Amino acid sequence: MDVYILAIGNEILEGSILDTNSNYIAKELFKEGIETKGIFAIKDNKGDLIKLINDLSENTSIIITTGGLGPTFDDITVESLAEACNKTLKLNRKLYFELLNKVKAKGVRLKLSHLRQIHIPQDATVIKNQFGTAPGIYLRCKNSHIIALPGVPNEMKPMFENEVLHLIKTIYNPQTLFSCDIKIIGVAESDADKFLKTLDLENTEVILNAMEGELAVRVRSQNKEDLERIKSAFLDMYGYKVFSVNNENIEDVLANLLDELDFKIAFAESITAGMLAQMMVGKACFSGSLVSNERADLNILPFEADIVAIPYNLSGNEFELRLTVEDEEKSFYLKYLGNVNFMRKSIAKRTLGFIFEYLKEYYD
Repeated sequence: MDVYILAIGNEILEGSILDTNSNYIAKELFKEGIETKGIFAIKDNKGDLIKLINDLSENTSIIITTGGLGPTFDDITVESLAEACNKTLKLNRKLYFELLNKVKAKGVRLKLSHLRQIHIPQDATVIKNQFGTAPGIYLRCKNSHIIALPGVPNEMKPMFENEVLHLIKTIYNPQTLFSCDIKIIGVAESDADKFLKTLDLENTEVILNAMEGELAVRVRSQNKEDLERIKSAFLDMYGYKVFSVNNENIEDVLANLLDELDFKIAFAESITAGMLAQMMVGKACFSGSLVSNERADLNILPFEADIVAIPYNLSGNEFELRLTVEDEEKSFYLKYLGNVNFMRKSIAKRTLGFIFEYLKEYYD
């Protein structure tokens, strides 16, 4: 059975708003072992929406829509669903009185346009909306199951968590899916890809995501032993360059390690322009950061810290890291990985990743 998510609304395709609903739904489904086959963004156009629903519902599928359930003229989702599934629309008496109470509570008079929200397709099941006036809908259509939800995230998310997810699981009956996100700093995507080709990946899905200065190796398998084998292989190959197998951020992982060692850390930033401070601010181990256009001298830093890190002397994609740990000073030449547009964040992550690797090697 395939699962599709439809984000409905002109504002999405115009770029006026960001479609966070599809991202949220796909993540929540994946946690349950349910993979999304496709995500579509579509305008408030009745003909286009009917055609897309017809196409997707030909095979057995679950179609989840968000948006277009409101009272205005361009909210055409329910009408489109009814027409695509050959269902008549009927005013729901129970929803009418609920809507009347909700509108009165807001100090607004009930208008004819409000009633658009409570015309429900024949044989559909209503999904309660605790925080809004537009109910959700569950409808059988041909070989498929259609679930229509509001586009407002604060309304959609509680409905999905409290009712929809359970409904989907009863339909889909997902198999257990084990997952692991291996986070690495200091390893190029091409090198990780080359290493992956030496492993047995049968019955296992592996996705490489190169992000601002780090690499995420996302492993998915229905066999826990296969997942653990691949995770162990990366740990053996790359050592402490692997800073997390639980999809954590490098700043959080390093902060936890510094707290365990009872170390304070400070930075002098020029080429990172305060990015290190942004990543570490609010953490108990962070003493402070001096940001300037030139490399600062250790003697003028207004912070007391067990570790002082100064990334500087940038040349191409290589920079020098001056690292002082408990008054012992060393310099290292490092390469940052990532797009030049994210240079500062990439250098900052490479710096934090190297410090984590160094501390694990010599102090932990």
